[in-house]
Amino acid sequence: MKSTHRSPSANLLRLGILLGALMPCLAQAASSRCIDPLAAFTYPDTLGTTVKTSATTSVRFLNMATFGSLPRDTNHLSKMTIPEWLDEQFAMDASCHLPFLNQTQNNNQRENRIEVWFRLAVNAPDQLRQRVAFALSEIFVVSDVGSGIGPNAITAYYDVLVRNAFGNFRDILEQVTLSPAMGKYLSTLHNQKANRSLGIRADENYAREVMQLFTIGLVQLDGSGIPLLQDGNTIPTYSQTDVENSAKVLTGWTLIDSVNFFDGNEWRVSMKPSENYHDRTAKTLLNNTPVPGLGKAPADLKILLDTLFNHPNVGPFISRRLIQRLVTSNPSPEYIKRVADVFSDNGSGVRGDMKAVITAILMDTEATKGVSANPNFGKLREPLLVLTHLWRAFSGSSLDGTVRYYYPESTIGQAPLSAPSVFNFFKPDFSPSGAIKDKNLFAPEFQLVNDANNTNFHNELFNLSHWKFKGYTWANPYDVLININSLTSRSRNPQDLVNYLNLILTGNKMPDDVKTVLLNYLRSIPYATNNGNINRSVEGLYMVLSSPYYLIQR
Repeated sequence: MKSTHRSPSANLLRLGILLGALMPCLAQAASSRCIDPLAAFTYPDTLGTTVKTSATTSVRFLNMATFGSLPRDTNHLSKMTIPEWLDEQFAMDASCHLPFLNQTQNNNQRENRIEVWFRLAVNAPDQLRQRVAFALSEIFVVSDVGSGIGPNAITAYYDVLVRNAFGNFRDILEQVTLSPAMGKYLSTLHNQKANRSLGIRADENYAREVMQLFTIGLVQLDGSGIPLLQDGNTIPTYSQTDVENSAKVLTGWTLIDSVNFFDGNEWRVSMKPSENYHDRTAKTLLNNTPVPGLGKAPADLKILLDTLFNHPNVGPFISRRLIQRLVTSNPSPEYIKRVADVFSDNGSGVRGDMKAVITAILMDTEATKGVSANPNFGKLREPLLVLTHLWRAFSGSSLDGTVRYYYPESTIGQAPLSAPSVFNFFKPDFSPSGAIKDKNLFAPEFQLVNDANNTNFHNELFNLSHWKFKGYTWANPYDVLININSLTSRSRNPQDLVNYLNLILTGNKMPDDVKTVLLNYLRSIPYATNNGNINRSVEGLYMVLSSPYYLIQR
């Protein structure tokens, strides 16, 4: 089939009304078992036909809890309650990444790492686990940008987050700390005790970031995440002395297969202690926590991690970041407190239960009711999440089952585990100038938005929707191609096409006046047996994908 599509610039001019107001829109606003996500997966046929969750609610929820809703999963969720869906997801085995990377011809090639990440993001049935792992990767950041960390090490690190996503936060903190990839990224690997004669002192990199970015933040918080004040000023959570003493605790770790402290190449297994390089002096940590002298590296590390894990800041600090990654950029203090309280106690006296925390985040009133519960509700979808949603919603696949999209940073401005720094792709308190900043709101993902990235991103959306679909004459069958049959079958009646796109992509969030503009535009495209139905379909798809009513998750 040959298509006669208009150019991106022509479409943007014709429907500028759909593409404006992006920022004001927001301003209103531990299983270790691995499974094969490419194996045929079907849900158990035991749910009956009674609708328990509406299609609109299902789409909206799945866009928060997965890498994007798709009709099959929406239909499945409609036959159960959301708590039942969560229990089903919690019970699923983990789809781990490293086994699939090891099946490629070169398991240390970045392109293969990226392909495996997309393959599981799009196809893995344990969607909630995969989505939470991605959120965690943007908190506990390890990146291949300028770090020299190989693809196999990065992938092994990501699997730590995948396997532990439903475990306990204390275990995540320890596994991250002892990961060789994190060790290389933030300098705990081969970090050694001070030796004045050699000019050596304990490296403070991870000691600082584990407090600032991974657990307690810079200032003391109340239970709702609001900074505490003393004489009108915020109160620091830690001092430079705390950093220095924590750095001493973090000395003496090396790769598990090291013959001497500085060698080894085993990136898949947690680091091991080498006591000759560990600082065994007495130390005083955060909140005057003592570390006795002559202690060994594992015992000292346990004291440090227990101290951080039990700090009152951790609940509100981590809860806010997870809410921002999954649900909304501006959760109310009450929302943060409700989740932080669950972090402190899951109802059975357990602190840091990730299943309970995830449930609290996704089932909270603000998450389920959106703007009706919080007028500032909403978040910009990350480019990666737009891409995975497109492929999931329209069965994106290639001839050989791979999901080849090797250089997303060049086309959409973001690649998994390739943040520019330990501060992630964007900071949680970023606020772009204009309506959002004027209202003292935050919009982290907008830190990715600039003229160059925005142009590339929208051009790529046009490319993916207009040229990368099954049946297109010149499409490469080894590219990821979407299936637009669900659109072409509705294109004779543009009203049906608009309604379908509005449901499966936005969860029926497009206003009536915008739907009318889109409807009139699609009607202006002559219907024909061959090109008309294709043109209407891909034009409608592109216009919804590039509209603020899709790009802002609400």
